[in-house]
Amino acid sequence: MKILFCLAILLHTATSEIYDIVVSGVFESNSTTYNYTQSREYCLSQNATLATLEQVTRAQNTSFQTCRFGWVEEQQIILARTTANKSCGSNHIGIIKQQPCGYYIAPSAYCYKIKVVRGVFHVDSPSVKYSLTFAEANSTCARLNATMATENQLLIAHGAGFETCRAGWVAEQKIFISRITSTKSCANGITGIQEYPGTNMTSDVFCYRSDLYFTDVYVVYPPFGNSTMTYSEAMQQCLSLGDSLASKEQLRSAPTPISDGIPGWSKDNDVVQFSSGNLTVTPCVNEPSQLASAYCFNPNSTYFIPVSTNDDKLWLKITIGCIIAAICIIFIVVAAAYIGMNKCICCTRRKKQAQDSTLERDQGYDTAKGLYLPRWNKAGMFTPKDDMFHQIPSYQDAGTKLSVRSKALNTAYRTHHFTNHGFESTPEDSKQSFDKTHLDSSPAGVNPQDTSPGNSHEYINTAFDGTF
Repeated sequence: MKILFCLAILLHTATSEIYDIVVSGVFESNSTTYNYTQSREYCLSQNATLATLEQVTRAQNTSFQTCRFGWVEEQQIILARTTANKSCGSNHIGIIKQQPCGYYIAPSAYCYKIKVVRGVFHVDSPSVKYSLTFAEANSTCARLNATMATENQLLIAHGAGFETCRAGWVAEQKIFISRITSTKSCANGITGIQEYPGTNMTSDVFCYRSDLYFTDVYVVYPPFGNSTMTYSEAMQQCLSLGDSLASKEQLRSAPTPISDGIPGWSKDNDVVQFSSGNLTVTPCVNEPSQLASAYCFNPNSTYFIPVSTNDDKLWLKITIGCIIAAICIIFIVVAAAYIGMNKCICCTRRKKQAQDSTLERDQGYDTAKGLYLPRWNKAGMFTPKDDMFHQIPSYQDAGTKLSVRSKALNTAYRTHHFTNHGFESTPEDSKQSFDKTHLDSSPAGVNPQDTSPGNSHEYINTAFDGTF
C-alpha cells in the first residue's frame, strides 16, 4: 500500500507543478477539460463564477500560477505563471494567452517613433556612416512616409529640445547638426544649428512628418491594399518605417490623443483602440469549442497553497524515495520467507547429534563366536555399542544371539536403522553366518521366527528422529 501511495504522489507531481491552489479567490478546475460554455457551468457547480482576466491577473500578481491553460470570462484561454518553467509556458511568465486568438487580425497597427520632436527626426545611413547622397537622402525619407526636413523645421525642433550627435541633409541641400549641450566630441562643443562645410557630398538625413508634430505614436495600415494584418505583419510594418510597435503605456502617455475608433495592434499582442481619448483593449478571443481547464472565482474562498513545487527536482527526490522504500520492503519480505523456512543463514546452525550411549562408530559385537554383526561401513550405518540382541527363550540353549534386543526398541532411541543391506563382509563371514544352524535346522543367518530366507534383516523404529 505504501508503494502504491508513493507512486500516486510521484505521478501527480510529474504531471502537474501546482495543484489545488486558491489565491485571491481564484482557483483552477481539475484536469478535466471543458469548452467555454461547460467551463462556466463547472464554476457555477463549485459555487463560483468564471474568473475574469483582471481577477486572474490580480491573483497572478499574488503568487497564483498553474501549469494548465484555462478559460476566463473574456472567452480567452490563458495560463498564469509567476516563475519560468520550460514545461509550463515555455519559460514565459505573466498572463500567457493561447494562440491563435479569434481576434488574430486587425485593420491597423500603432507604431512608436523614437526621438521625434515637432515632426523632425534623424535617420542614419543604412550601412556606412554619412554615406547618403542628397538624392538617396530624399528617397530614404519618402520610404518612411516622410519628407526631408527644411532648415526652418529643424530650427523649430531644435528650439523644442531636439539635438543629435550626427549631421544630416535638409531640403535646402545643406548639411546641419543640431546641438543643445556643449560636448567636445559632438561638433567640437559648438551649440545651436551648425552648418557643415559645403565640400561634404554625403551625410545622414533629417526627415519630417507632420502627423508627428505633437506626438510620437502613429497609425499604420496594411500594405498593398490589404484590409487587415496579423500581429507579425504589424511588427514588420512598423519596423519598415524605422520604428517599433507601441506599447499600451506609450499609447496612454502620447502627447496628443489619437483618433477614436481605430482598432490596431499594440506591442503587447493586444488589439487596442481609443474611445473618448481613453485607451481600451480589445482582447483576442478563442474558439468557444476549444477544450481547456477553467479559472473560477469565489471571493469567499480561503487562500490555500498546499504544495509548493518550485524545486523542479521534487519528482526525482520522490522517485528515489519510492525506489528505496520498495527495496526495503522486498528485503523484509524475502528475509521473512527465509526465516519461515529456517533457511536464513543467520538463523541456521549445525544441530548437535543426539547423544546415544548405545551407538559408537567402528565398534561391532563379537561375543558370539562365529557371528559377525554389522560394523560401521560405507553406507554410513551406526553399529551398537552395547549388547543389542536378546535371547529368544526357545533358542537360549543354542547360545546364539538372534534378533534385536527390546532395549533397542525403547522409544528413547531415535531413528536407529539396522539393516544388513550393504554391510561389508568377507566370504568367511558369509560362510560362517549361513553354515551355522539353529536347533530347528534353520541357518544361523536367518531369524527363526521369519520364514523368509535371510540376508536382508531390517529392524526399523519409525518413531525415531534425526540421525542414522
